[in-house]
Amino acid sequence: MRARSIITILCLLLLPAAMHAQAPGTTPVEVSTETQLLHGRRYYVHIVKTGQTVYSIARAYKVESYDAVTHHDIHFLHEGDTVWLPARGQFVDPTPTTTAEPAPTPATPPVPNIKDTPTATPTKPAEPRPVRQVGKTLKVAVMMPLHLDQLDAISTSKFDIEQRGKKNYKQFEFIEFYEGLQLAAEQLNQQGISIEFNVVDVSANNTVAVEEAFRQHNVQQCDMLIALLLREAFDKAADLAQQHGIYIVNPMANRSELCATNPYMVKIQPSLEGQISLMLNNMKLERPDAHLYIIHSASKAEAPAMAELKRQLAERGDIPYTLFNWSQSAKLVNTLKTTPNCNVLSLFDKGKDENRVYCINLLNRIASLKKEPPTLYTLADWTREYNDIDYAQLQQLNYHTFSLSWDMTNEVHTAFLQSFRDHYGTEPTSQLAATAYDLMLYIGTGLHKKGTDFWQTPTPSLPSLIQPLHLIRHGAGLENDKAQLYRLDNLRFIKAQLK
Repeated sequence: MRARSIITILCLLLLPAAMHAQAPGTTPVEVSTETQLLHGRRYYVHIVKTGQTVYSIARAYKVESYDAVTHHDIHFLHEGDTVWLPARGQFVDPTPTTTAEPAPTPATPPVPNIKDTPTATPTKPAEPRPVRQVGKTLKVAVMMPLHLDQLDAISTSKFDIEQRGKKNYKQFEFIEFYEGLQLAAEQLNQQGISIEFNVVDVSANNTVAVEEAFRQHNVQQCDMLIALLLREAFDKAADLAQQHGIYIVNPMANRSELCATNPYMVKIQPSLEGQISLMLNNMKLERPDAHLYIIHSASKAEAPAMAELKRQLAERGDIPYTLFNWSQSAKLVNTLKTTPNCNVLSLFDKGKDENRVYCINLLNRIASLKKEPPTLYTLADWTREYNDIDYAQLQQLNYHTFSLSWDMTNEVHTAFLQSFRDHYGTEPTSQLAATAYDLMLYIGTGLHKKGTDFWQTPTPSLPSLIQPLHLIRHGAGLENDKAQLYRLDNLRFIKAQLK
């Protein structure tokens, strides 16, 4: 039975492991020419004057406010505070060397050498650990919430197993991720690549739990750390990994700032830049003369996507567009009627509850345009976000998104599902297993072929991956620049057209 097999896995794991935008400031901002090298990227060093804000400073340096690095809360800058602004286009070797300028301690931003600043030399990150070569075992630490201390609460009675849908055990939440890692390890083993996992249960979202895991479970001796943790715990794990020169993989987060300053960060989710580029290319291919309407609410959560979208649209210059604030939603249908050949890209994000109401209202409004409906694009897959979504309306709108649904016409997808069934007696309930499988297969193969050099020049995506994956240097860290855009066709997702 599925529940018992999961409990068996959990028990085995108990064994020792073989723009919130501010108002512009009233004080003029004089752009500094002083720069400092931080984690392989050059930053301008700006000393705050009374009346200046992160918003006004970032605007003067022609960067986004959320890219700025500060010591304190960005809403309460004081005279004499330091703000670091990324110097665009000035990337250098991301791996610190003995000749590089001092890097900051992971816990606090770096302090430039100015008169009123203490002269203590920050501790730079360690050099990357040498990766074991062909024929040797690759040691991978995995930190994830397994709640092993609550195993006794799981019931394996026939009634409870049959009522599985009504019982939620925290232990089952991420176990499929581990199962995906195991399937990838088996594939790698067939290629002569040996993987040894050190799985550490970090169920509490706090820094103390992470520190204890590093100290008690020998995490610092691994070749790579995969951390499936909530924000606070992950950020601490990233700091410690940086101190020890260990590359840390984040499988699920979409936060664009993850890679900004940590040269050991590896972000698996597709980059915002790559997703938006794919969408715009698809729009131009499917509707060459279409007008684009971008629906938003001007919320803080939308700021990164909006900034990247505007940047790419300005660079391209071949897609006319209009920003439409949802506060004027009553005018939406009439507005779209004036340009019947159009695309709608929804960036609206004001939190889970408001997003659900918005989603239903938007679909009802634009689906009423039955004669010449627009094509709807979203970054997040609404079919997974909202269980009660109207598929018929999405189909009518030729819905495009970055779906993580299974493509049953894809041999790689069907082969993985069959393998998962053979091993665990059921199909995965989420994409966690697929994400784990892809990252372990891709990185494991790359490290086997190139050793430590893989982190500097990652290999291309493998044809055996469920979703495409290729790492590039983004900021200081590494980020996946591959994504797959899908469109809804006959109530199932198929690959969208791309150049």
